[in-house]
Amino acid sequence: MNLQKRRNIIYSQKRSYTCGTVENINEQWIFFEAEDDEAFLLEELTENGIEILLSNEWVPGVFLETGEILLQTQHLYELNNGDAVRVRKRLPYPYMELLEELPEEAFYRFTKLLNSNEISLYDCIYCHNTMQFLEEKNQRGVNFLVYDNGTLICSVQHHFSREKHGADRFEYTLQTGKRYMIANLEQRKAE
Repeated sequence: MNLQKRRNIIYSQKRSYTCGTVENINEQWIFFEAEDDEAFLLEELTENGIEILLSNEWVPGVFLETGEILLQTQHLYELNNGDAVRVRKRLPYPYMELLEELPEEAFYRFTKLLNSNEISLYDCIYCHNTMQFLEEKNQRGVNFLVYDNGTLICSVQHHFSREKHGADRFEYTLQTGKRYMIANLEQRKAE
């Protein structure tokens, strides 16, 4: 699985967007989150694009400094106070790095099990990526992840080895007491 295919899986997850409205205040576009009414500069949130609600449909585009959105249809749309927009959530760097470094089968199985419990990759509220702190020659350890989808809380321990024979094991525990474990051994590398 190439990196673009993996990112498509990540970006197509539920709850990958934050919805809100925009207002022009002091000649700057401000984004107000719908959930808790927090305010952010719109230009700081639109690195991965923006979508605007037009005729009950989310239309992707690129936010321009002029206060316009270049829609994917190549039309310019001038923002108005109160327009409904959504921006892609940013995943923390250590977490994104972990997702991108997992072997293909491990990434697929890890994501599939989370999604089967209605947990999105974007529900991650904590990630300790041990791999960031290890020397290349000694790649063994455990990563810790916690997810909260508003209904379920899930703790994941990712035991890994990147030595000669790589391995990944994921242990999931839900607050209901339900537990899962999946293991994924890499193929032996040619010497």
